[in-house]
Amino acid sequence: MKRPVGVVVSAVLLILGSLFLALMALLMAFSGFFIQNQIRSGQLPRSSAAPMPGWMPAFIFAFCIILAALAAWGIVTAVGVLRLRRWARYSILVIGGLVAFFSFIALLFTLLMMVLPLPTPPTADPSQAASARVMVKIVFGVFGLFYALACAVGVSWLIYFTRKSVCEAFAGAAGEPAESRRPLPISVLAALNLLGALSCLFCILVPLPAMFLGLSIGGLGKVALYLGFAALAASAGVGLWRLKEWGRLLALGMQAIGLVNAAIYLVHPALMVRYSAEFQQKLNPMQPRMPEAFQSMLYRCSFGLTFVLILAVVGVLVYYREAFQNTDEPTVDQAAPPE
Repeated sequence: MKRPVGVVVSAVLLILGSLFLALMALLMAFSGFFIQNQIRSGQLPRSSAAPMPGWMPAFIFAFCIILAALAAWGIVTAVGVLRLRRWARYSILVIGGLVAFFSFIALLFTLLMMVLPLPTPPTADPSQAASARVMVKIVFGVFGLFYALACAVGVSWLIYFTRKSVCEAFAGAAGEPAESRRPLPISVLAALNLLGALSCLFCILVPLPAMFLGLSIGGLGKVALYLGFAALAASAGVGLWRLKEWGRLLALGMQAIGLVNAAIYLVHPALMVRYSAEFQQKLNPMQPRMPEAFQSMLYRCSFGLTFVLILAVVGVLVYYREAFQNTDEPTVDQAAPPE
């Protein structure tokens, strides 16, 4: 069957995006090796700023691995899409959902930064303060446009690859499993949970305490916390993907914990202000800090948005609850003995 034009265009865009991620991973790997060599040789430039933390190269390399894995996923999916493989249609739907979700979040935060009154750096010339604010807003506007385009691409994939004609184009792949009855939002949530599990494992490598329910947890407690959440997120992702009721209930329970956690920092943003000060102290204690009032306002808006997004996830899990019913029970044809 002839490939639809939209399939070819989508595959090309996915390949270009994947190559961009691969390029970013390569550049970050070079910078990681450069920083590591400078740390070992003691040739880091002396300045008023704090020296580069010794854990920074490991952090950079771990992030490179994540970018490279995402690039490989995209390229493999693009090849499968061009070959009209049914699994590739599912994969690009998940990728489209992830791109739309994270781009939308980034767009909201970018718009938030454009609306909030940004503080003037203490080293800035007061006569140029207004011009500096305008330039900063222009930069945020450019980033906002990029995120809006990325979100539009993700949404377009979600719409295009669920059209009947496109589904029929992929239906002829021999040896592929039957069409899944899993709703697309549930598939996206399952992928997000699995990605969240990997993120928790990645956070273990960051030499900073974890913030949970208003507490700062470090050492073995931080490792146990992230490992526990990684196991819960992975289990919820698998359960949602297989349409298991226990997976939906586990996901709802995790959203309840997230609501409580977001509510604490929404009411007491000073907790996050202290945490960001600790982060800056470890990374670069000489860097000027933003005013605490601005940080509190920013964290209130951020966790307020998080609260709304968690409620939206809860709404999806409740709305599609019927898809999880009787998934383990045999159908009438399976239950009836042969005559």
